[in-house]
Amino acid sequence: MERDIRILHTADTHIGYRQYHSEVRRQDFIDAFSRVIDDAIDMKMDAVVHAGDLFDSRNPTLEDILDTINILSKLRPYNIPFLSIVGNHESKQHTQWLDLFESMEIAIRLGTGPYRIGDVAIYGIDNVPRSKIPLYDYSKFTDENCGEYNILVMHQLMSPFPFGEWDCEEVIEGLPFDIHAILLGDYHKNEKTRVEQTWVTYCGSTERNSASEKDARTYNIVTINDNGIDISRRSIPTREFLFIPVELRDRDSAYELIINTIREYDVADKVIFVDISGNPEVAISYNGIEEFLAGQNALVTRIRDMRHGEEILEDKPVEVSFSDPDEAVKKEIRKMTLTSGGIMIDEIVRDPAVPKTKVDLEAETRIGNLLSSIDFMQPESYMIPKNAESDVETETATFFDEPDSQETMDAQKVAESAEEYEVNAVVEKASVQEDIDVKAENERSKATQGGAEPPETSPPKKKEVETVKPKQYNLGDYL
Repeated sequence: MERDIRILHTADTHIGYRQYHSEVRRQDFIDAFSRVIDDAIDMKMDAVVHAGDLFDSRNPTLEDILDTINILSKLRPYNIPFLSIVGNHESKQHTQWLDLFESMEIAIRLGTGPYRIGDVAIYGIDNVPRSKIPLYDYSKFTDENCGEYNILVMHQLMSPFPFGEWDCEEVIEGLPFDIHAILLGDYHKNEKTRVEQTWVTYCGSTERNSASEKDARTYNIVTINDNGIDISRRSIPTREFLFIPVELRDRDSAYELIINTIREYDVADKVIFVDISGNPEVAISYNGIEEFLAGQNALVTRIRDMRHGEEILEDKPVEVSFSDPDEAVKKEIRKMTLTSGGIMIDEIVRDPAVPKTKVDLEAETRIGNLLSSIDFMQPESYMIPKNAESDVETETATFFDEPDSQETMDAQKVAESAEEYEVNAVVEKASVQEDIDVKAENERSKATQGGAEPPETSPPKKKEVETVKPKQYNLGDYL
């Protein structure tokens, strides 16, 4: 090789994650990604490789999209390509946000064909749902145009690392050419090992997605030359998560002890976790502690009382079950206040006897017949009562902080009026299956990464009234 090839490997930026309902934390995720891109420019990298989950949601806000475009555009004057794959958080059924960025010439989507940088060929595999991993077709890759060094980028939980669902050795043996390095995303901790003669590494996330991610946030620098491949890591400066342990003993001095302990720390602009242990008979006021920390300019306060029952451990595994997809869809449909038209669209989309190319025609015909028979002066004749969902089991675990999910908002749009079904329902209901798959996959990923926050014992704190922001729109609505 004429010179060293240097690649910055990053992943799991989760842009758009409004952690702890904080707009400041949302900006933190954007700032962390921006620092990584600035480092790539300063170090004159040959490429930036992103191993998935650029966005935290498959429906990012317009603000998140514009911020991301501005950051990626910084690479263009320096001719540094941004090479990426699609992660499980951002995956859409058809066209991906990455495709939009590629059309704008600010990103390149990796795939079965190689992207060449000198003698280095880089390939990519988008996130594959766990149920489809055994069916993955390696024949999509060929040994044509492979390089002296071949690198594969994936967004998966891989064995031999923790929570592995796909064996690295199987991937290496399944490809028709030698793989010298596998650059991974999905697991938020920096890890590196060898599988046979292949380097396999996770770069870690660029920001903390949960309190369990206590290590410094990092990215990798991959250097390739005639001596082989070297992988090193660099830390990213991020907002501090501060843990303050307090052990209570005497009832009379409990509050004084907590306040004096907090005073020993600089809590300004930090995410604070007050971990309380000790005598379970000592009663304390959580609101008082939160108000004191707010007065000390703490950004976020979380109080975790570990005295009652089992201690709350951030890295405790969360049990996640995966039900039959069809049953999961039916369960979600029962939760929605849908009209007869909405239910009809769902049945058409999931009916294996209706070819995908005929869904539009079949839906138009049936909806037309339905509309002609409905008396819109009597809504009760076509609207399912809201209490119809009473037989649906309540969810037992929450993996995200946001109370109103994008899936719920989409469902409400579908149910607004029967007249809108003829125009909108086909598109909306075609994504129901995708919504369920993405939700299950996101829950699995959050659980394995320690992303699920422990239940808090603090009583709900009265929210300050916030200024209402203008409605944000998804760019996907206009594509």
